[in-house]
Amino acid sequence: MQPKTLIIILIVLVIAVPTAAYSVSNHLEPKEKIIRDGSTVSLFYYGYIFINGTPVVFDTNMQSIANNNVTYPKAPDFKYHPPFSALNDTVGSGQMIKGFDYGLIGMAQGQTGLISISPANGYGLMNTSLIHRENSTGTAPVYQEMTVQQFYQLFSAYPSAGETYTSPIYGWKVNVLSDNGNDVYIENNPMSGGQYYPFANITGLSIVVENITGSGSSSTINYYTSVANGTLLPDGAYISAVGNGFFDLNYNSYLVGRTLYFYVQIVSVS
Repeated sequence: MQPKTLIIILIVLVIAVPTAAYSVSNHLEPKEKIIRDGSTVSLFYYGYIFINGTPVVFDTNMQSIANNNVTYPKAPDFKYHPPFSALNDTVGSGQMIKGFDYGLIGMAQGQTGLISISPANGYGLMNTSLIHRENSTGTAPVYQEMTVQQFYQLFSAYPSAGETYTSPIYGWKVNVLSDNGNDVYIENNPMSGGQYYPFANITGLSIVVENITGSGSSSTINYYTSVANGTLLPDGAYISAVGNGFFDLNYNSYLVGRTLYFYVQIVSVS
């Protein structure tokens, strides 16, 4: 081969190789905007859990889901919270639970998908010390004596003889028979067979009076507590189990110990 010919070939290779390398690199660059750790993601979602085999929504920023209780029944702790706008999340910042961010990584702008989150990567495992087992049956005296301060702590009001109050524990009427400024004498006044609701607008817990036995100052009210599993109470507890003669008051957050599912629609990734 002539030296002149060899020089021409080398010049061609020097020019062509970098061009080919650039072309391959450009071809392999993904067109989608993929979510990575540190990405800022805008998305719509709804989260749900299974209760007795039925999916129930506990949170969403999609108005159509929030307004549809037939196709998308709601969990007891569901809160309707407009405005319904896209959620902005910086992946890995700790803004969301770990499992949510883990599930987003690898998804792309414009994609929809389902994220499944174990309790350990969601709201944590159940703390059994926060579960209190209660007897379903109980008794209460018809007549009670207490101090004025005890009355106030119970009823959030000072007693007045002849007045009627509602028991915050049982839901039945309570008559103040006497009040001398120090001590109060009251009469619990339910009807035998009556059903009473201690918490307004909560039908999942009621007190049912079976009968009233004895007479005079020794009269006793015999009752049982009727509860529905899953009922959320005003103090944050919920009924997590119902058995023969007992029910469990659970003071863990309602989503603790549950597998969570999130349907997501990725609007943008940056």
